[in-house]
Amino acid sequence: MSEELSLKSSMKWLTSKLHALKKYLSASGINGREDSLNYKINYGTIQCNWTIRESSKRLIDENFNSALFLRIRDISGDGTNASVTLETTTSTNHADIHLPTTQGKILLELGYKAFKGDFITLEYKIFNLGEKKIKAIRYIDWFNIEAENIHQRMYEIATRGVPAGGSEQQA
Repeated sequence: MSEELSLKSSMKWLTSKLHALKKYLSASGINGREDSLNYKINYGTIQCNWTIRESSKRLIDENFNSALFLRIRDISGDGTNASVTLETTTSTNHADIHLPTTQGKILLELGYKAFKGDFITLEYKIFNLGEKKIKAIRYIDWFNIEAENIHQRMYEIATRGVPAGGSEQQA
């Protein structure tokens, strides 16, 4: 019986401490609101909505001129490279961006650029637009379709029909 009473009092004590910690974290802004990034894809455009912690907003406002960036990159790993970066401010919480590709695996990042241009990610999402279908490039041999008299034609264009006084003059 005394063990049961001791356990209940310990639980009450722990609960009160957790409530006090929650109040402290909320008041200090540490745990007030998490960063979030949401998106919706519509006809080649991605509509983004986000929230950032008050502490992150204050840091970006004070040190990085309120510049917040959305970056979209193709991360399909097939050797292709497509990306779009949009600069916005910390006072904005939504933007529409044209997708750089309509296929493949895409990384959407919300962040800011540090002093040396390093991108610091606050939040990210990865989504798949489907398997990439890359068309094979057909090799065209331009030399095979070159006219046989191309040198003569270029000479005539350059001299505009007036003999230049070289080996083409008749004796």
